[in-house]
Amino acid sequence: MTNRPRTKATPPRILVAVADEVLARALADPLADAGFAVTRLGNLSEVASVPADLVVVDRAASLEGDDALLTATGCALPIVALAAAEDSRAPAGAGGQVTLLRKPLRVQALIDGVRAGLAAGAGALHIGPCRLFASSRTLVGAGGETVRLTDKETQILTRLAAAIGRVVPRDILLAEVWGYGAAIATHTIETHVYRLRRKLAQAVAGGASLIRAEDGGYLLAATP
Repeated sequence: MTNRPRTKATPPRILVAVADEVLARALADPLADAGFAVTRLGNLSEVASVPADLVVVDRAASLEGDDALLTATGCALPIVALAAAEDSRAPAGAGGQVTLLRKPLRVQALIDGVRAGLAAGAGALHIGPCRLFASSRTLVGAGGETVRLTDKETQILTRLAAAIGRVVPRDILLAEVWGYGAAIATHTIETHVYRLRRKLAQAVAGGASLIRAEDGGYLLAATP
C-alpha cells in the first residue's frame, strides 16, 4: 500500500473507491469542497497504486464488505466504510483502522467521519489532555492512566471528537453508532454518555466536563 509522507501544507489525500458513479460523485464533491485532495477510483484493486492517506469505500458493494476485502489484502490505510442501516457486521479487524458511517449520510457527517478516520489512522485522537486509541478502545490520561472503553463508547467519543466544539444531535449519534431503525430504548444514548463521562473522569481530573449536553445533542469541549 502506497502511503508517502506529505508536507504540512498538503491537504489530506482521500481515495473514493466506489464503483457507483452517482454515489462516488456525491462523496467526492463535498470532500473536495472541504479542502481534501480527492481521487475517485472505480476498482478496489487500484487502491494500492495511488498515494493516499485514507480510502472511502461502500461495504454494500460486495457480500464480504469492501472494508473486509481491503484489510484482507493488508491495506495499511485508514478506511471509512459506508454501511447500510441494517448492516450489523463489525468492521474488519485486520489491516487498516476502519470507521463505519451509516446510510443515509449527511455531508457534515461524511466530512467528520473522514477527519476521525485520519486522526485514528495517525495513532490517536486527542480528547482534551487524554489520547484515544480507537483501534484498541483505550483512553490514556495525561499521567498515563489507562481506561478501556466499550465499542459503542469508542464510536461515540470518536464521533464527538470529529466535530469538536460543535453539537452532534442525538439522532445523528443514533444513526451512525447504532444504525437507522435500530430497536433501542430512548435512554440508550444518555446511559452510554453517562458511563463515558465517568471513564473520562477516571482518566483525568475534570474529564467528565469534556462532554456537554446541549441543544438536543452532545458537544465535546476542547479542554476540561
